[in-house]
Amino acid sequence: MRKHLKAFAALLAGSMLLPVMALLPGQAEYIEDDTWSYNDYGDGVVSVSLLDKETAGTIEVPSQINGMDVTMIEVDCFNGCVNLTGVKLPETITVIDDYAFYGCTALTEVNIPKSVQKIGLKSFYNCSAMEGFQIPAATEEIGDFAFEGCSALTGIEVAEDNRHYKDEDGILFDLDGTTLILYPSKKTDTQYAIPDGCTRIEDYAFIGNTYIQEIDMQHITELGRDAFYYCTALKTAEVPDSITVLQGSVFGNCTSLESVKLPQHLEEIGEGCFYACMALKEIEIPETVTAIRNYAFFNCPLLKTIRVSANVTQIGDYALGYYYSDGDEPSRLPGFEVDADNGTEAFTYCVNNSIKCTGGVTQRSVFVIIILCVVGLVILITVVIVILQKQARKKYELN
Repeated sequence: MRKHLKAFAALLAGSMLLPVMALLPGQAEYIEDDTWSYNDYGDGVVSVSLLDKETAGTIEVPSQINGMDVTMIEVDCFNGCVNLTGVKLPETITVIDDYAFYGCTALTEVNIPKSVQKIGLKSFYNCSAMEGFQIPAATEEIGDFAFEGCSALTGIEVAEDNRHYKDEDGILFDLDGTTLILYPSKKTDTQYAIPDGCTRIEDYAFIGNTYIQEIDMQHITELGRDAFYYCTALKTAEVPDSITVLQGSVFGNCTSLESVKLPQHLEEIGEGCFYACMALKEIEIPETVTAIRNYAFFNCPLLKTIRVSANVTQIGDYALGYYYSDGDEPSRLPGFEVDADNGTEAFTYCVNNSIKCTGGVTQRSVFVIIILCVVGLVILITVVIVILQKQARKKYELN
């Protein structure tokens, strides 16, 4: 009997401790009903997460749980809610955490409360129906790729009294205007000039814009990774001479890009830099370049010849002369040739990949040589004729 009483007492004590343990910061999870779960992280940080992500259409996030303000939209809170069309957030929210609205492809309306200080990594990634966002004054951090894949985005509006960001014509900049952070995917201007005073284009800044055809970036001193990736309407580009490295797929999948002028002091062409530039016919690689990374000119079917100097000491896999023909396996580009000197890295690359190398002799130089030979032959024949005429005249005079 005593043994059973002890067991009952222990069970009773444990049940009394459960509510206390549930309130421990960073550990407690509350399930108010069939819609939400909550986490108390302590110091007044209480997050909320949606339980049913399949049927949610429009929804309002509660402002309190057990008398505590809900201050955070939890990581992945609405991730994958493909039927979600509208969300109303309470004014208690200070953080929209990473991946919060990731892949909410039907979402057209969400208010970002004035209290929000942080918008996390990929928080609105691929919200492809959203046309605009309003960034409140309190926001001091916007994570990487927060609005990437928002293909309907026409502009971003920033509160005038925000101390970290501003917008110009719907384009997101840092407060002092030195960094262009995001150019909206659905902004329909065909030409754009980077404003005076802006010296940096952030990573992925123009990604996915399908309207811009020409961009003036003469004042830029820093060009971010994949800056113009998938700008399928971009036709011409001139990279400022201040740029020494093209990071990643700066012009990757710019399928309309016909001409590009590279900076005269360029040292490195990044991985996939001109990947799938289907309209690119020619390009001049500066002699300062020392590295051409993997897939740099992959799938450029109209680019039939390219000059690579002896200064290039690194050429990555499938960097030159490859494309996708049938299937997923890379194939050598028909008729492609590299103009490079014997014994160089480019020459070795061609040998290893069975790509034609002119050994420093291009079609243009062959044409010039032929012209010179013809001119030389004409001169020689002329000289011979003149000599023969003189000899004939002399013989005639002697007779």
